[in-house]
Order: sequence, then C-alpha cells, then structure tokens
Amino acid sequence: MNNELAEIMQIMDNVYRLDISKYDETFLKRALEKRFAIVETKKPSDYIQYLSSNSDEVSTLFQSLNITHTEFFRNPLTFAHLEQWILPRLMERKPDKSELRIWSAGCSSGQEAYSIAMLIENINSRKNNKNRYRIIATDISEKALREANKGQYSESAIQKIRVEDLKKFFIKSGETYTVCDRLKKHVSFSIYDLFDNLSSYPQESIFGNFDLVVCSNMLFYYKPDYQQSILMKLINSIDENGYLITGESERQTVSKYSDLYLVAPPSPIFKQRRGAK
Repeated sequence: MNNELAEIMQIMDNVYRLDISKYDETFLKRALEKRFAIVETKKPSDYIQYLSSNSDEVSTLFQSLNITHTEFFRNPLTFAHLEQWILPRLMERKPDKSELRIWSAGCSSGQEAYSIAMLIENINSRKNNKNRYRIIATDISEKALREANKGQYSESAIQKIRVEDLKKFFIKSGETYTVCDRLKKHVSFSIYDLFDNLSSYPQESIFGNFDLVVCSNMLFYYKPDYQQSILMKLINSIDENGYLITGESERQTVSKYSDLYLVAPPSPIFKQRRGAK
C-alpha cells in the first residue's frame, strides 16, 4: 500500500493543503483501512478516486487522525504520584502569591486538566496557605475544546472519580455530570498546534515556565522527527525544576532523550537533568 499511501499524502497536501506526512505510517494505514471500509471502497485506488472528488471525505479523514480519546485519572499510578508527592512538592516550593502553572497539551475534552485541578483543590483544602494555580489546556480540535469548556460528562465517563470528589466538584443532572465553577475558573481551554513553528508555547501562557507539563498518549501517532519536535517544545516550556508527564506507552521513547530522566519508574514522569536537585 506504500504507493497508494504516497499518492494519498500528495492529494491531501497539493490539493487540500493538509500535511499528513508527519503521522506514523502504521497509524496512517490503519486509519485509512477504516475509511476504506466505511465508504465501501474495495481497493485503495477506488478510495483515492473517491478522495480526489469528495472534500467532505478529506475533512473526515483528517479529523480521524486527530485522536481525542481521554479519561479522568487515566493512568492511576501516575496520578497517585502526582497527588502524593509531585504536586505537594511543587506547591511547597512556590513563593507566597506566586502561581502554580500547568500545561495540559493535547487536552482533548478536558478530563486530564480537570483531574489535575481536583488533586490541587484537595491538597489546598488541607493547607492554611492555599496555592494559586492555573491550568492552560490546549488542543487542535475545536470540537473537543467545546466539550471541554462545557465540562459535561456521562455516567460512564466518571467511573474513576472518587465518590467524595464527585460530590464536591460535579453537579449531577439526570445522567449528566457537570464540572463545577470552582474547578472551571482555574482551567482555560484554547486551540494550539504543537507543530506551530512561530511559537514556543501557548500564547495565553505568555512566557512558558510551566511547573508541570502533561502530554499523554499523543507522541506515538507521529514519526520520530515530529516526536522530537514536540518533545523539544514541551521541554523548553518547563521551569528548571518542573516535570513532564507523558503516556505509559511513550515512556521508552521519551527515555531516549539525554536531557530528561525518569523520576518515578515505571510511571512516565520526567525531569530535566539541568534542573535536577
């Protein structure tokens, strides 16, 4: 299918100005096979002809490559580390009146960002001097960001949330759970393309220097050069004593970078060597 894949890439780029060459080829082939079946084309050449004359299919194919699946507390061990020592340590180090700054990159429909906000709220509830904090959550999908801003989730989506946290941070209406304003006021959602060469971090953050950057289960969809591009952007946005968290399946890939080291194996939690203390 290599020749057909190259032709599809060329059509997407030359005709529609959409670059899909950055995606991992195995991932691309699987995505295309699903589209072949859905539009009922028997051969790759039939799909190429269909794609060439159908702009709606172009949009559908491109959107199918932007994976937006996420969950609350998706990696329990990583979130346990966050709750028990990483966030408390970061919060203790913050000078009075300064702000804890977090970037949730590739946030999809917001569950990751809200999960972190719940942990911070619970830690703050046990302190006399509460930390100010701000979570900047970004994604390339407008649809996913609209869902994130609503903060409305089904009963099946909230299964990993503790009962006491559901009561504190969500408003139940029928089978829908809506994030309360207490969390929402600390989380902002905006569009940001991690491949934007004109910016090093989201415009809203002004200057980066995040205490924590989370980018989970996204790197493996891209070719190695593009993985490196994303990682360098994430690393450069972190404060010297900050942390980077990726997905479990990406741990080995990220571990190859000499300027990062694992702080809590096997969890994919990294720190920069120049900031090691």
